[in-house]
Formats: sequence, C-alpha cells, structure tokens
Amino acid sequence: MNDISEYIHEELVKIPFNLFELITKYIESENNTKVAFVGGYLRDLLINKFHKRSFSKSIDLDIIIEGSSISLAKFIKKNIVNVELCLIKEFNLYNTVEMNINDYKIDIASARKEMYPAPGLNPIVTSTTIEEDLKRRDFTVNAIAFDVSTKKIYDLFGGISDIKSKKLNLLHNNSISDDPSRIIRCAKYASRLGFNISNNSLKQSQESIKQWPWECAVTNEKMIFPPALGIRIRMELAEIYRYDNLINVVSIIHKWGIISILNKNIQVDKRFSRGFHWIKKLNGNYILFLLKDVEDLEKTCQRFLINNSEKKIIEDYLTIKKILKTYKKKFMHYSPSSWTEFIEKKNLHNETVKLLICDGGVFWRNLLRWLFKYKYIKSRKDGEALKKEGWEPGKEMGEEIKRLRYLEIDKFN
Repeated sequence: MNDISEYIHEELVKIPFNLFELITKYIESENNTKVAFVGGYLRDLLINKFHKRSFSKSIDLDIIIEGSSISLAKFIKKNIVNVELCLIKEFNLYNTVEMNINDYKIDIASARKEMYPAPGLNPIVTSTTIEEDLKRRDFTVNAIAFDVSTKKIYDLFGGISDIKSKKLNLLHNNSISDDPSRIIRCAKYASRLGFNISNNSLKQSQESIKQWPWECAVTNEKMIFPPALGIRIRMELAEIYRYDNLINVVSIIHKWGIISILNKNIQVDKRFSRGFHWIKKLNGNYILFLLKDVEDLEKTCQRFLINNSEKKIIEDYLTIKKILKTYKKKFMHYSPSSWTEFIEKKNLHNETVKLLICDGGVFWRNLLRWLFKYKYIKSRKDGEALKKEGWEPGKEMGEEIKRLRYLEIDKFN
C-alpha cells in the first residue's frame, strides 16, 4: 500500500460498529465479491489529508458492490452488534439500499451503468463492474473508490490530483446534458469545499444551458420539462438549504452565468441578500422566494413541479406587489386596521405575505406587523358577550365584533 491507500484504510477501520470488518467477512463468505467505498466520504478524507480541513457533518457512507446490495445490507444487519436502530430501505429501480444505523446513513449500490435518453430523465440501468460504475459519477473528486479486499485505490480520472489542486472537473462531456441538476451540485461543492470549477467544466455547463430545451434521444422531441429534473433540482436545493449556504451557492451559479437553471431574473445584490435573510428568518418557502419574479410562471410551475396552492401564492404576491406600487400614496395613510382588512379580505396566504416582506419596499414593516401581531388580536367582546347586551346573532353582530377588533388593533398605530 502507498501512503494514501494506507491513510484511507486506517480511517475506514475507525468507522463505528466494526463496519469495515463486517464487510470484509461478507466478502470472504461470498467468494471474494468485490466491494468498495466510494464518493464523498473518501473525498473528504483526502481533503483532510492534503488541506488539513475536516468536516463536521454526520457520517454518510457510499459503498458499491459487484453483486447484490440487499444481500450485503442484510448481512450487516444480521451481524452488527451494540446498535439501537438498524433500518434497511430498498430501491429496486437502481438496485440500491439505504441503511440507517443509529445516526449513520449508509448507501449501498450494486455497480451499474446508466444511459440517459434525455436530460433530466431517469436513466436506463444495467449491471457492471466497479470500474465501469465510476464512469457514471458526476465529478472526478467523487469518482475515487477504495477496494476493501485489495486496499486498491481506483482513481481513473485524476480525482486525487484535482483534490490536491482544489479543482472541480466534470467527469465527461455529457455530464450536464445527462443531468442538468449537476450544475447546482457543482456550485454546492464549490461553496462547501472552497474548490474552483475548471474552465472546461464551466464551458460545458454554460453551453448545456444555452441548448435548452433539450432533445430526447428516444423520441427526438424537445424536452422542455424533463419529468425528473424538477425533482432533482428541488432535492439539491433542499440539501443545500439544510447543510450549506444557499445564498452563496446561488451567487456562484449567478457568477458562472447559468442562473437560468433556476430563474434568469434573479439578481444577486443587497436586495436579494436581504430578502433571503428574511425568508430564512420567517421560515418561509425558499423555493417560492427564488421563483417569485419569474418571466413565465406557467412554464416555471411545470418545470419545478410547483403545485396549484404554491402557484396561487406567487400569483397573489405578484398581484399585491403591483397594487401596492400603483396606489402607494393611498397605502401610506393606512392604519393597522386598514392593513388588516386589506390583507384578510383578499384571503392572502401567510407565504404570500412573507414573499412581500422579503421583497422589501415601503410597506414591508406593515406586512410584518400583521403577520406577527395584528392577525392575532381579537375583539374584547365575543358573540356571547354581545348577546347579553341585546345584540341578535347575524351580520350586524359580526360587523360589531370586527369594529371592536379593529379598535384593539389600532391601539398599535
């Protein structure tokens, strides 16, 4: 073993639950079936070795096997000891298994080839070897594998060299056309790892976006809305929002000139940063924030699988934004109760109000006060109290309760 192989072996042996030893025993019991660690965990180990930078994120292991992924998973579950939780979830389409062992996530995949009939469509899958499996990966730094039995490192595309030079290289010329969501993943790694995209990979990304809509190799039709692409992009954004700095990732995509993968109208400036700060603070829908000012809402909703209720939130946001701008002088004199009546009469969703707050402008504070204060204020007298005073149930009583509520709200004027 060379020093890199020895270093990786020493680190993998430290993985909890004697997982490395269990895999070794499985290999011996299955006539030396090939099993290898691959992907992000190895990449992060090597970043730590070369750049002295460790990652605090919980362990997330990727394993590939030239054989049955479920067989290996069941063997681990049967033989593992001293664990409180060990779950197995199968995904038959790709012959993959997700294991959750206490707080650790382990993905086991049968080595496979992938053929994409069109950008963003699910691939056609066939079984293959570990070496062939590595060819379907996204970036060279994620296409490094470590064979458990032989301690051999598979580095067919110079991933170790790219880690040393902090470079992100797409694996092949069709990487983006196979799966355009890799553009977002690339920006995620650039942000998280502090790596730079190579010139060739940036050029491939830019040219792939220019070719939209992409053509389906099977039907020769233009695929304006590849069915799986919206799901993949939303999954990537969800992971970034949870673990990384989404605004930094969006800034990188904007800098690379490929922001149209999300929304070409996004301008990464102080206003955008302020809006994103507020959407996080308000625990709002960040997807709708990114798409709120799109040029063609109908197509965008199809592209990103935006449902009807989400679509209405954006439609109402655009409508109210225009009203506030057109009648600005009128709204300048609105009392707290007037704002409450305006918002509630139009039956605005909380998410619509959050988008308007994030958009800034003159009236964002009025909207914020309604969201957190005015909407919760009640009349000092309810229906029962008014009945005791001689009021009859009906429209007039309702108007009186509203009037009394508005009096309470206007105390905050």
